[in-house]
Amino acid sequence: MKRNIKGTFNRVPNGNFLKKSETKDDFPEAWFQIGGNKESSWNFKHEPWDMSALKISNNTAIRAGIIQSPEASLGIDNVKEWIIKIILKADRPNAQAYLRIYPISSQGDVAKPWEYRFGAGLEQEQFQQVISADYDVDFLRLETGILGAGSLCIYKIIAYSLSPNRMKRRVKKPKQEILYINSIQTIGEIIKPIQLATPIPLKIPVNVQAHVNADVRNLTPIRDKVQIFGNSQVPIATSVSGRVQVEINGHGFHESLEEVTASETISSTITRDISALLRCSFAVCNFGCNLAYVDTELSPDGIHWTAEDNPHEVGPGKLVIISPKKFLRYTRLTYKAENLTSLRIWVQAQN
Repeated sequence: MKRNIKGTFNRVPNGNFLKKSETKDDFPEAWFQIGGNKESSWNFKHEPWDMSALKISNNTAIRAGIIQSPEASLGIDNVKEWIIKIILKADRPNAQAYLRIYPISSQGDVAKPWEYRFGAGLEQEQFQQVISADYDVDFLRLETGILGAGSLCIYKIIAYSLSPNRMKRRVKKPKQEILYINSIQTIGEIIKPIQLATPIPLKIPVNVQAHVNADVRNLTPIRDKVQIFGNSQVPIATSVSGRVQVEINGHGFHESLEEVTASETISSTITRDISALLRCSFAVCNFGCNLAYVDTELSPDGIHWTAEDNPHEVGPGKLVIISPKKFLRYTRLTYKAENLTSLRIWVQAQN
């Protein structure tokens, strides 16, 4: 997957980490920290000769990475085909790295992110992903990092389009030669389409014979059928043959499970987008021998978090159900314990 990228035009602002942030010297400009916990670290190595890198050290089961600032999101204009490249190196073989792409419309609405995973190794490698954006997407916000415990060095993040407009301008269509005639003798002389200089009346006799059978009667719903044809201008979906397509909506069920170990350090579960879910609840079972404390957190953007209520106690061998009372787009569960104890956390939801 390695490839020479010299000369590639990069559309990602500060994608090679050569510029330091004006407000935070130990972090590159146009990037934010995301995920991890209090023990995770982000170390910025700034070199002036194209050797800058950002090292992420993570010791939790959740992801830890970097995300573009909203102002630095990738503007895609009218070009919808793009290629994203990331140059990475891990501290162990087959470390799980990820790439998240958040599509943003012209109105500022952020859709559910596209997520891709890669197996990074001990040597510096380049990973690439080709994407195709919808017509209503104007910006792409990039996020990358490591899934689970380990260390990951990020050297470059590159993006460029696959359909440059300048290539289209160089294509020249050949001119078509138009032939003109003033008269014709017979119809048989026309062997290919031509353009006439002036209209020429053709007097060709035509005889038509047809038999028409008409059945005029009252229509009944049992004997007669009606097909409804629609198009893009009416709210009726039809098949190619003109039949109405009916979509039946019902309740959907979603479930996920996490096995974690609670300690004196506050940790959190995987971040979940619950904007499309009608109901969502957490169930926490303490399989250890020590008391644990859990609480729900909510966030409007997946970056800024706030606790919803006071922590809930989960005694040894007990099962506690927690349902968020307030609504924001993203939610997660935080947990800790006085001593090490094992927790099993269910997330069940309906839409």
